[in-house]
Amino acid sequence: MLGPMLDDALPEPSPPRAPPYIPDAFPDTQGDGRTGMGTQGAGGVDDAAALVERARGGDRDAFGELFRLHHGRVYRLARAHVGEAADDVVAETFLRAWRGLERYRPTGVSFAAWLYGIARHVVADELRRRSRVRVTAEVPDRSSEPQEDDRLTLAAAIRRLPERQRQVVELKFLVGLSNEEVGRALGKS
Repeated sequence: MLGPMLDDALPEPSPPRAPPYIPDAFPDTQGDGRTGMGTQGAGGVDDAAALVERARGGDRDAFGELFRLHHGRVYRLARAHVGEAADDVVAETFLRAWRGLERYRPTGVSFAAWLYGIARHVVADELRRRSRVRVTAEVPDRSSEPQEDDRLTLAAAIRRLPERQRQVVELKFLVGLSNEEVGRALGKS
């Protein structure tokens, strides 16, 4: 009964922007099953800046390469905070990055740091969404694995850190930025 009334009240959605090209598979660039995210390829940081500029111009292949380069770190950051919902957080992060590329300005903050900021917002949105979900009294069918317990303990310890210290730990160890990049991202020497 409310369905037709709500449909009439909602504005007409704007047409979606074309999604970026995202490869079906990610090459194992580190030899350990993880996809590398560093921008220090054959051409280094300049290549990453060129990819960003091409992507800002609408080049889907360039954005696909940025996705391939940064997927691993964004995934590790998301996994540390939201566990099994990490894939959804990564997808939303890159979707927001694609939609917001025209607002990105390389003013001393790397693309990775900018992307990290988006990922932090998506993680926060997911955690807020979870806090609104009604918890049931059902017990899961499987027991928690020791690795999962360790991950949860580590995530809880990181959350207890003051905001600035938490950002340093996340940027350095989860995102994998260098000390210099962490300093630039946080506006510190």
